[in-house]
Amino acid sequence: MKRLLSEGPLTRMELEAFTGLSKPAMSDLLRRLEAASLIRRDGEKAGSFGPKAGLWCIEPASTFVGGIDVSVHGIRAAVADVTGRTIAVSSRHCEPGERYDAQERLVVVIEDVARQAGISPLKIDQLVVGLPGIVDTESGNLRKGQQLPNWQGFHIPEALESVVGHRRVIIENDVNLVALEEMSAGSAQGVQSFILFWIGDGVGAGAVVGGKLLRGYTGMAGELGGTMVPDRMAAPGEMVRMALLEDLLGPASIERLIDEHGLEGDGSVDAVARAATGGGHAAFFADLSYRVAAGLTGAIGILDPEMVVLGGAIGHAAGRRLSRGVTSILTTLPIALPQIVPSAVGVDAVRAGAVELALDHARERLFAGGSAARGQP
Repeated sequence: MKRLLSEGPLTRMELEAFTGLSKPAMSDLLRRLEAASLIRRDGEKAGSFGPKAGLWCIEPASTFVGGIDVSVHGIRAAVADVTGRTIAVSSRHCEPGERYDAQERLVVVIEDVARQAGISPLKIDQLVVGLPGIVDTESGNLRKGQQLPNWQGFHIPEALESVVGHRRVIIENDVNLVALEEMSAGSAQGVQSFILFWIGDGVGAGAVVGGKLLRGYTGMAGELGGTMVPDRMAAPGEMVRMALLEDLLGPASIERLIDEHGLEGDGSVDAVARAATGGGHAAFFADLSYRVAAGLTGAIGILDPEMVVLGGAIGHAAGRRLSRGVTSILTTLPIALPQIVPSAVGVDAVRAGAVELALDHARERLFAGGSAARGQP
């Protein structure tokens, strides 16, 4: 079934060659998989003489997954079929700091996206919810999230059991999910070791080593906002002040830096994006590049990644101007220099990464156990 997913549609003979099964055994297997609604016929192979060979493909509706992005700006959800095709999206906007009932809001979004997909919420076999902050993947709640006070301590899998009929709900840090999406469809495709450095509503990072997310002992790997760094590059012997990285790259700090350098735009992201498209504002990008380089130096020295991806709304807006600036600073330091590149994923990267992770789990169950795996933990 994995081969059908990656290369299909395929003929019976092509599947025989791949599996090594005999013609009778493969024919029997195809019949059983079709009866279980896991595969279906998909036309005939063109270009051959005599009777045309029938083609087989994965049944897209054999399982459905959901990916949800929870942020200070609201909730965005998507439902995809087993092939990864997104079939419905839904969102509910909110203002930063707005107080609301997290369970009620989440249930409304899930029911709405399922309705748009034309399925019952009970058909969603796996859910992944991404949130900013420190998540407890064991208990299924947000352990520490200053940006989302409505969600702290809220046990999401338990709350959703009455809606989706199971507790197959994974809670994951939002930056980690974007790192997964960068590996799947962004700048880090084919890269086994990289750091996603995030500058957006907060400061953080997602680290991938050997193709797997690095979470650390307490799940706080990548929480770089609390690290102490020099507030500026100093000459030998010159005194400098130490600052929290969050105080150098948090939203309020970025706004102050934009004002200091006279950038103009409709908000911070627009101002940085406009400045990045021209050749001016060198002093602004020098300051921003130093702050990013200061936050990255320790992580690069310890992890020795192949690549650093600059993401988040500000990292994405600054683009290659920031990448070049950070590279220029890191080149002067006695550490290995990875590639420094801007993010190549869109604004829905958290939601897309959540869908990718949900598909990984749903497909593993489905392909290992067939129809009997539906509904299993």
